[in-house]
Amino acid sequence: MAANGANGVTEAPEYLFHVKRTITDFAEDKSGATRITDILGTFTSLAAAKNAARGALAAEGYIKDDFEVLEQKDEADSDEWKHGDGCLVFAKAPRGQEFDVRIDTKPNVLKLKGNASGEVDGFLHYVLQTTIDYNNDRIGGIQHTEVEGTYPTREAAFIAAHTALLDDEVTKESFAEYDEKEQFEGEWPYGDEVLVRAVGQTGENFYISVKAQPHSHKGHACSHHGGKTCECPCTKTDEGCKRKACKHDGCEASKSSH
Repeated sequence: MAANGANGVTEAPEYLFHVKRTITDFAEDKSGATRITDILGTFTSLAAAKNAARGALAAEGYIKDDFEVLEQKDEADSDEWKHGDGCLVFAKAPRGQEFDVRIDTKPNVLKLKGNASGEVDGFLHYVLQTTIDYNNDRIGGIQHTEVEGTYPTREAAFIAAHTALLDDEVTKESFAEYDEKEQFEGEWPYGDEVLVRAVGQTGENFYISVKAQPHSHKGHACSHHGGKTCECPCTKTDEGCKRKACKHDGCEASKSSH
């Protein structure tokens, strides 16, 4: 773990630990191909990342009653855990959506530093790579999304996304197909967040997207509850929040904006 420096800020560690949450929407797509992956936070401390992963769904505004199944790896017997070694939290909603929370460990290329709690401050933007091998699964249910880069600005993430699949030896011509959203003729069929889509010579499909950290409910402190995170609904209105406005006059949660 990196040592603490001035003002509690840690030195830049070799690796970053990303809390990654994936929702597989079996309610709308029985194949499991329809998924939403977000990075909920980035940490310089593995212990802090694991702690955040355990509380990740609550931080997004979910409560236990939202799920018919809610399991944590550290609370289960090792021989009874059925969700893989990397999964730390598994949940299933009544309509069939499945939630998977895990840690994605990546090199700290930009030498980002953590605060005293081991978390990288700021509103981060991520370059994500989703790989789907249609040779092994024609409907796309077998897929994997990982962090390719972490950036403090959206502009930097956009620039990096366009070269995420390329290096000194791999060029655009190395792929059977290589499409970029900005140069695509006609309607882009891969979604607003995907900037590059490529097909390897052996059939793998690669999708490069840029996503920011989604809304989190974890910091909505209410002065009427000792300044701690409370059950007061907040005013942040994006779809990631499950709560409405707190009615307490002067509540810090009510004053916050996304």
